[in-house]
Amino acid sequence: MFAPDGSLARGHFLFAAILLFVELLAAACSNVGSVEPTVAASAPASGEESVSSDPGEATVGVAVGETTGSSGVPFVAKPEMSGGSSYKADTILAVRYGAHQGYERVVLDLGTGDEPAETVPEWTLMSSADDGLLRVTLPSMSGTGVSNGKLGDALLESFHVVRAPEGGMFVDFFARKTFVYRMLELSNPARLVVDFKPGGEDLEAPLPAVGGNTVVVEPRAGARIEDPLTVCGYSRNFEASNTVLLTDSDGKVVIRRTVLSNDWTSTWGYFETTVEIPPFSGKGTLRVGVKSARDGSFEGVEMPVRGS
Repeated sequence: MFAPDGSLARGHFLFAAILLFVELLAAACSNVGSVEPTVAASAPASGEESVSSDPGEATVGVAVGETTGSSGVPFVAKPEMSGGSSYKADTILAVRYGAHQGYERVVLDLGTGDEPAETVPEWTLMSSADDGLLRVTLPSMSGTGVSNGKLGDALLESFHVVRAPEGGMFVDFFARKTFVYRMLELSNPARLVVDFKPGGEDLEAPLPAVGGNTVVVEPRAGARIEDPLTVCGYSRNFEASNTVLLTDSDGKVVIRRTVLSNDWTSTWGYFETTVEIPPFSGKGTLRVGVKSARDGSFEGVEMPVRGS
């Protein structure tokens, strides 16, 4: 019990005050030099390369293709490549771009629905570096959060996300010069990285023609066309309609054909048509697009071509 003079109570109060002072002192010392917590990637394993997509983001990318020891993944000019390991991802969440010293990078963020996926699904790549086009096809994709956009002012120009004719989606990247590239797969979350490095030469053919909501991949401007003529590309024209019109040097209509794209509401839709054309020589004009709903004028791609 308590002593009549209160000495025991005073002793308990003094002991509690000392404990409180010690706790405050410890907390103050622990805060000296403290920083916000960060998440850092583990050190790259053999055959891996450290990749930084954004300032402050550190990830480890597993190289696709052979490596050259400590130098990492080489830039190549292969016309075809493939990779991936699953079909769980079904959405392109975003396409990101960054300019680095000596190369430019695009990152495809891949998801399952609205959530980031864990692993990169199967993909294939086709590259026509001399023509400035690189295409990444993702067969498991059914949706996309982005359709197209401008990239940089140096090597890379733009990209388009397109509903592929055989299912899934593909992403086309346009480059202003020849290039070499390298591929990296990143997991948790799933990202597919393409690095582009200038090849140092001018393109052998013009880039795919873009006009309004139409892109014509083949033929290219100034090309010599032969019978039969194949026209392919993608568009976002109203009701997925595309009119293909070829005229000769006198303005006479050589062919007229309407072809539908396989999408136009969600993203760019692919179209392709092959038509027989009568012989004609000299210069001609190929138009692919639609009539404007406002005033009936032509909206789309118009390019010069040559007869055989």
